[in-house]
Amino acid sequence: MFITKFDSRPARAFVLAGIGLFGLVGLVSLTFLRTIPLVPLLCIAALVFHFAPALWPRKSAIDLRNEGFRLDGLGLIPWEAIGKVSYNERQINQNAKTRVVALLEIELIATFDLAIVRPDAGSPWRRLQARNWRKVGNNHLTILLSGLTDRPREIRQAFEVFLGSPITGPRGLVV
Repeated sequence: MFITKFDSRPARAFVLAGIGLFGLVGLVSLTFLRTIPLVPLLCIAALVFHFAPALWPRKSAIDLRNEGFRLDGLGLIPWEAIGKVSYNERQINQNAKTRVVALLEIELIATFDLAIVRPDAGSPWRRLQARNWRKVGNNHLTILLSGLTDRPREIRQAFEVFLGSPITGPRGLVV
């Protein structure tokens, strides 16, 4: 079994910067317009709500088990439903100290409706919150490995162990 959660540090920095910005806008509107800063307060609430799973991780983001892997907000996908898997690393900027984003691309052999054996029965508003995966089309899944408690290289290696085969893509060390 392999479990990784959201790393709350990047989300916390982003949310604190947003709170500072919207707080400043609210303070300016309160001071100069003499109105209740309803819009900045709503923006702060929306920002905190959206990043709540990353700020206070209660559940695992990715959970690898013998029967398959579970993504928070999606459900359990058995290993037999996986076709092609590739690993990609992308730099956000061209600077030497830029952050590298690691993605795991999974092509399923069936549609999501057939591939997900135990869907997460979460609340309807969970779809509006942050998650580390994205559905593309009917059977393609992109998983963001950056921003989790384990390094992308370790998560990739865990997927390789459970799949029983190497994953195509860059082999470089992601720090």
